[in-house]
Amino acid sequence: MDFKGLLDWGSEQGGYLVLFAGIIFILVLVFRRHFIGAIGTLVILLIGYAFVKNPTLLGNISEFFTEKIGLKK
Repeated sequence: MDFKGLLDWGSEQGGYLVLFAGIIFILVLVFRRHFIGAIGTLVILLIGYAFVKNPTLLGNISEFFTEKIGLKK
């Protein structure tokens, strides 16, 4: 297994870990009737899962904004 394969495997397993932990935390909040916290956790979970599943997403976002504000030509 090379480094790229290891990185892909870690990204996949990390995504599952984020989803599992987030769902457990949301269930705990719902049973305690903290619905706003559960909704906030769901939003953060989706954002975190997107970054774990696609690690280059942050670089793509930063490149997009640097082109928009004129720092990169």
